[in-house]
Amino acid sequence: MKIIIVGANGCIGSAVARALAADHEIIRVGRTHGDVHADYTDAESVAAMFEQIGPVDACIATVGPDGVLKPYADLTDDDYRFGFERKVLSQVRLVTLGTPHLRDNGCFVLSSGSLSDRPKPTSVATGPMDAAIDVYVQSVAPLLPRGIRINIVSPAHVAAPGGPTPPGSITADAAAAAYLDALTSPNTGQVLRVWNGGPNA
Repeated sequence: MKIIIVGANGCIGSAVARALAADHEIIRVGRTHGDVHADYTDAESVAAMFEQIGPVDACIATVGPDGVLKPYADLTDDDYRFGFERKVLSQVRLVTLGTPHLRDNGCFVLSSGSLSDRPKPTSVATGPMDAAIDVYVQSVAPLLPRGIRINIVSPAHVAAPGGPTPPGSITADAAAAAYLDALTSPNTGQVLRVWNGGPNA
């Protein structure tokens, strides 16, 4: 398959690219690094990316950082807006603009996170955005044309490569395995939660 990975230079994106590279054609996309440069928060940049790359079989979004973590009393409108723009709208944009460029029976795989269900005192502007993009995937899945599927991976905090994996965290390889499951599964509209070392839809 020909697969776009947006955010391929990040911790999770790099692991996903490594897992797929042997058997698939990978196009690594980043704002300043990668095979193609694009700003996923900008509609014109995303549209140009898809035009440049041409038809693909899949688009995987492993983007970040995508939320503000700070005490509730300190949050501002801009903090909520930042999370919405980067977690929700940016990934909706990838699907909206990318659908015409996906081949029949192609697949989108997006990213959310465990803060939707495991909130912390500092995650009030982040967890709701994870929940929103989960619901978007479940809502849009039956509406996509030509057999195109869409799934989303909800990982717990990913530990730094080469270091310990603290309780509640997962490795990048464990997260990558869930993205592969989301890509190859015949299902659509699924949220794959990787919160305890393995995917659970």
